[in-house]
Amino acid sequence: MKVEGKHLILDAFACDPSLLNNPAYLEQLLRAAAQNAGMNILYSYFHPFHPQGVTGMIVLTTSHMSIHTWPEENYASVDFYTCGEYDPLSQTDFLLKGIQAKRAVVYSVPRGATAPQLVMSQEVAPFELSEPDECRGGDETFRGDKWDQIGRQALLNRKHRLVWDEKSAFQHLQMIEAKDLRMYLDGQLQFSSLDEHIYHEALVHPAFAFVSAPDRVLILGGGDGLALREVLKYPSVKHVDLVDLDPAVLHAAIKDKKLAALNQFSLSDPRVTVHPQDAVDFLDANRSLYPIIIVDFPDPTDETTSNLYTTEFYTLLKRSLADNGVFVCQSASPDDTPIVFWSIGKTIESAGFHTLSYHTIVPSFGDWGFHIGAKTALSWEGRQTQVPCRALPDSLRQLSSFPSKILAKKLLAVVNSKQHAVLHHLFKQENVYW
Repeated sequence: MKVEGKHLILDAFACDPSLLNNPAYLEQLLRAAAQNAGMNILYSYFHPFHPQGVTGMIVLTTSHMSIHTWPEENYASVDFYTCGEYDPLSQTDFLLKGIQAKRAVVYSVPRGATAPQLVMSQEVAPFELSEPDECRGGDETFRGDKWDQIGRQALLNRKHRLVWDEKSAFQHLQMIEAKDLRMYLDGQLQFSSLDEHIYHEALVHPAFAFVSAPDRVLILGGGDGLALREVLKYPSVKHVDLVDLDPAVLHAAIKDKKLAALNQFSLSDPRVTVHPQDAVDFLDANRSLYPIIIVDFPDPTDETTSNLYTTEFYTLLKRSLADNGVFVCQSASPDDTPIVFWSIGKTIESAGFHTLSYHTIVPSFGDWGFHIGAKTALSWEGRQTQVPCRALPDSLRQLSSFPSKILAKKLLAVVNSKQHAVLHHLFKQENVYW
C-alpha cells in the first residue's frame, strides 16, 4: 500500500491583529485557500476566544486545514495537510497576504512512505520559501539566527583569519579574527572580544554581591574561560569547578593564544579544576556545596538545550547550592524573547527558588537578561559590585528596571519541564530572526 501526503506548517509573524481576531474572515480565507488548491470541503468550524484569539478547523476530503491565532502577539499558526495530489505550498503567499504577515517561517514535510524531511525557510521578505544562501548549512547543524549566519559568512568571505576550526563530537567550533576575536558554536555567535566583558561582568558580579567572601564557585558551561576570568578576581575564591560538555572548547581556551590571553589564562589557574563532562552528570554525582553557582548554557534553541532549563534541572542544582548561596543563570534576551526570559525565571521558581531578574545591553547581542536564584528571599537593596567593573553600575538595582512592554509579557510565562518541554518552541516563535 502506498501512503503519501504533503504537510504545510506555517508560523506567521507581525500580522494584522484585527484580522487575527475575526473568525468569519479567517474562515473565509482558509476556505478560499482550500478551494484555490482544488480541494473539497466537508466541514468547517471557527471558535473565537475572549478577549481575543481564534481557533479554526476545515475538514477536507483529503485531510484538513487549521489555524490558531494570538492577536496580542500578532502571530498565527497554520496547519495544512493533504493526502491528495494538490500541493498546499501553492497557497502560502495567499494565506500570508490574507493575514498581512510581514515575516514567516514555512515548514513543508513530505508524509507517508518516505522518511519525513523538514524543509525550513527563514523569515525573508517577501515570503521567500528558500533559505538565503548565507544561512545554508548543508549537513551541518546551525544554532545561530539569520544574523549570526550572515555576519559569520561575511567575515569568512572577506578572508579574515580563521584562527580555530574544529568539529568536535558535540558541535562545530570556529574562531574568526577580524578587528575583534569572535567565537561561533554551530554558527551561533558566543562572544566578540570587543564587548564580551559587558556580558561576563553582568553574568558574574551581581551574584557575588549577595554572598560574603565566597570560597567555592561552580561554573556550568562557560568553557571559553571568560566568566571564570571574572570569578578569579575575588581573593576569597579558593576553588572553582568549571564544567563544560565539550573538551574542544576547553582545549581552545587553553591552547589558542588569543583566547587564552582574553580569558587571562584562567583555565591554568591552580585554583581551577576543569571537568569535561555533562553538567547533569556532574550535579548528579556531586556532594559538595557551593556558595555561588554560575550557569552559562547556550540559549534554549532546541530540545537538548531546553532540557537544561527545566524544573528538574534546577531541582538537581539546588542540592549543590549552599543554604545561604545564590546561583545565576543567563536567560536569553528579554527584548527579543521576553516570554522565554520570564519562563526561565518562572521555571527556576517552580524548583523552590526565590528570584531576582536583571538585564544589560551587550552591543553584539542587544538587551540580555539574567536571573539570580536563592533558597531565601533576595533584595537589591544596598547591593553593589565588590570589584572594579568596566560596564556595571555601582548600584546593581539599576539593572533590575524593565520597560513596561517587557514586564507585560511576564503574564505569559510558562514552566518548562521534561514532561512539558516548550521553551525551544517559544524561543523560535518569539525570535523572528530564527
